[in-house]
Amino acid sequence: MQEYTYAEAAAKLRVAETTLRRWVSKGRVPCHRLGRLVRFTDEDLAAAYKACPALARR
Repeated sequence: MQEYTYAEAAAKLRVAETTLRRWVSKGRVPCHRLGRLVRFTDEDLAAAYKACPALARR
């Protein structure tokens, strides 16, 4: 299973890292937390595409 950092996930989604952080804080994008570490899986990124259809058009 591939895991991504904020920077890597933002690059894959083609959004700014600050935008991704905002979406996570609002609960729009799922993530996995281990203490202060935040990681994203491919399934999390797929869920982000479903939550925001505009991402799929990029």
